[in-house]
Amino acid sequence: MCSIKKTAAKIMFLNFWIVLVSCKVNISEKSQNTREKRLHVQASVLNSVVLSDLRARRRAVKEYVASLTLEEQVCQLFLENLAGNETYRPAERAESSAGLKALVPGGYLFFSYNIAAEPEKIISFTDSIKSYCVSRNIIPPYLALDQEGGTVNRLRGITGPLPSCKKISSTLSTADAYKFYSLQAVQLHALGFTMNLAPVAEICDDSNREFLSGRSYGDASAVIAYGTAAVNAYQNNGVAAVLKHFPGNTNTDPHTGLPEMSLTQAQMESDIIVPFSRLVSHLPAGVLMSHVRTSVLDPDVPACLSRSWVTDKLRGEAGFRGIVLSDDIFMSALAGNGYPPEKAAVLAVEAGVDVIMISEKSFAGPAAVLTARAEHDSVFAEKIRSAAERIVEFKIQYGLLCLKKDNASWHVAVSPELYEKGSVQKKSERLGLFTAAKDENITLYRKLFAERNTPYAQK
Repeated sequence: MCSIKKTAAKIMFLNFWIVLVSCKVNISEKSQNTREKRLHVQASVLNSVVLSDLRARRRAVKEYVASLTLEEQVCQLFLENLAGNETYRPAERAESSAGLKALVPGGYLFFSYNIAAEPEKIISFTDSIKSYCVSRNIIPPYLALDQEGGTVNRLRGITGPLPSCKKISSTLSTADAYKFYSLQAVQLHALGFTMNLAPVAEICDDSNREFLSGRSYGDASAVIAYGTAAVNAYQNNGVAAVLKHFPGNTNTDPHTGLPEMSLTQAQMESDIIVPFSRLVSHLPAGVLMSHVRTSVLDPDVPACLSRSWVTDKLRGEAGFRGIVLSDDIFMSALAGNGYPPEKAAVLAVEAGVDVIMISEKSFAGPAAVLTARAEHDSVFAEKIRSAAERIVEFKIQYGLLCLKKDNASWHVAVSPELYEKGSVQKKSERLGLFTAAKDENITLYRKLFAERNTPYAQK
């Protein structure tokens, strides 16, 4: 009997404890639910505000591009070479309501002959381009060059040493590669460059080894690992990175002939789509198309003129949202195979390309063809407008244009103050940044490549 009472007492106590704990749990759950609801409401409000602001900024870009003339929109689609290396002078002029006006492309591509012998002179030249445009209310062009390393090194002898992609991947860890590329980026930015047409994101095999000649990091895993280091290093230090060349090359040099690539569906996935998709996930500013024709997709059309490659594969399957560049449309791969520059420019836009690269110092001819086509084709005109919007967004991101807010309304502006207080600092300050980064670049090179006797690695 006593045992039964003790058992009953234990049961009563246990029930009491369960009820007590249950009450506490209920109170705790109610408190937690209330807090979670409050945080959810706050997050929803914040999310709504952020989305509203993003939409307003996006609307400002659209309105800005819509305010440009068709000719001005078309100009933003070109990346051309320029004359000289001292003081900027536009190579072309066009009629406007105010008379003759400088014809300035969306960007300028620097070759070795555009690079002065001293960093001070390079800074003066790049500054003169921006100053010319700002003083005349012209949209400033981005300034691009090929600074891959090894044999493709426009700034050899100016910046610190930059080995080839092959040497970087075979010698350095990805962490050291990131340091190396970061120091190069600081130097490029200080000199006034906006964009580096690098890194090469093509795998290397027997089909392209002769042409690439050390410009590739190697197999797919190396391309992804070291390409990621390069993209992050450049863009974290203010220089836009451009992956190239999608979907690849063969041993035929596109400067002299049309590359023809034999691929299976499995090879396209493993050797092209996977590496580029992985690198695209790190948000490079651009991807540069190649002139190659492939057996597996749109076999009769060079990739840079193919909607299947540009829009379906790169933007669709790989998910790329940045600017898409063509390779030089004056190369023999196009010009010598039924695609003269004017025709190539139209086909590139139709395919979804945003930036048309021209190695010449003139783009007025192809620009006039695009303008004439857009005047009679609303779908084509919308493609030009969309491309111009992406380019304007790129220029805002990299400090060539700015978004200003007046009376709760955003608008795009070209501001002299932007250059005085932002990317274009006093020449002496920028030269100091350049020199410090170059010295560190040289020290790091000597440390990491101590076994080499030559001061600069070329291959």
